[in-house]
Amino acid sequence: MNVPPGPRGRQVLGFFGRGRESGTLGFLEETARRYGPISSFRLLHKRIYLVDDADLIKEILVNQQHSFERDTGAKLLRELVGDSVITREEPLHRERRRILQPAFHKQQIAGYARIMSDATAGMSAAWEDGQELDVRAEMRKLTLEIVGASLFGADFRTNSEQVSDVLVSAGKKTRWLAPLFYFIEPLSDKYRQWFPHGPSLFFRKERKDLDRILKPLLEANYDSSPSGETNSKSMLALLAGEEGILDELVTFMLAGHETTATALTWSWYLLSRNQQVAEKLHAELDDVFAYRPPASPATFEDLPKLRYTSLVFQEAMRLYPPALAFARRAMEEVELGGFVIPKNASVFISPFITQRNPAYFQDPDEFRPERWEDPTTFPKFAYFPFGGGAKMCIGEPFAKMEGVLALATLARDWMLCPAHGGEVSIGPGFILRPTQPIRMIATQRIKILEKAKVGTLLSPRVVQGQL
Repeated sequence: MNVPPGPRGRQVLGFFGRGRESGTLGFLEETARRYGPISSFRLLHKRIYLVDDADLIKEILVNQQHSFERDTGAKLLRELVGDSVITREEPLHRERRRILQPAFHKQQIAGYARIMSDATAGMSAAWEDGQELDVRAEMRKLTLEIVGASLFGADFRTNSEQVSDVLVSAGKKTRWLAPLFYFIEPLSDKYRQWFPHGPSLFFRKERKDLDRILKPLLEANYDSSPSGETNSKSMLALLAGEEGILDELVTFMLAGHETTATALTWSWYLLSRNQQVAEKLHAELDDVFAYRPPASPATFEDLPKLRYTSLVFQEAMRLYPPALAFARRAMEEVELGGFVIPKNASVFISPFITQRNPAYFQDPDEFRPERWEDPTTFPKFAYFPFGGGAKMCIGEPFAKMEGVLALATLARDWMLCPAHGGEVSIGPGFILRPTQPIRMIATQRIKILEKAKVGTLLSPRVVQGQL
């Protein structure tokens, strides 16, 4: 059978990260660049297909989506989050998504903006001039507070370090489990057949810790917003009486805050290395926030004015999408790009790889928010940080709004500069993470103005309003 080209022999060991600082992702990226829009390689008895083409990705995620199902990665994820909306297949996925959808309707999303704004304003007020921050830890703390208050009506601030520890532990295991899972998947399937509700095979301690944090919410039947008002569209209210409610709470607590925290972390990193972009962002924020007190956060009404801020966040997710790669499994023979993909074959798709493809983006590794001023110049699936089709991330509008409001509120009052020199690279594994903590020094922008004496960073209107 005619198969797409790709690495052979010992080269394929790169899939396990062998000899590469960038691990499996580096192997996949090199394969895509060398062999073209659709490539393949064999791992023992199994052939893996890699797709790096916007039109073919649309075929997989939209046009022929019913010919594919979630692949091995979803089964590994299930061992941590359980049977939830991001691990279920049809028709169970569609049924659960329908139940959860009201929590993400446009009007409901707008109601979350105040929670996002207040939480970010609180973080901004807590920072001190000259303080050295672990940016990723700070952004995780912020987004965990937001997702807890918005979706569950709960305060997770006291649990942020515990949740962070769980994520670190799960991430370390995933780095070596993800490539190997293709070979131990049959054993995992047998275990789930015999013990469908048995404890996790790989993340037993991590899941036990998460359950301990979340079970009090269920026991108390917590179903009100932080203001005390009844919220019939909160996650707990929508899932009341549903089977597997704890699995969904774990899913949204983890996925609902980690995605945006990661995007914000890389946004700060990119801004600290691109002065012109940072200055343009600050100029927009100075205009939007003119005459407001320093502690005033960005609001839902500000969103249409925060155009460049939105472009900055969008470009950060192009370069560093939270989901580095995911896979689909063919449920039947599928024709794709002139090749026949056999039944049960695994097809890899990587937002990280495709969103840096020079065929779609000029100087793809450069941070240029302006490239999104006319998004129609790019094919739709040249950029898909939240996936696509029926299984597209249900929380996309929530995450986008949260990222823009948080970035605007914090960048309005603070500049974050690297505490140590050198570039930060991506560590091995499928979870996007820096190889080291991104530590930055927080400097109040008003202090910079006072030292400069000439309003080079803030507009005259802001000077009048703040000094």
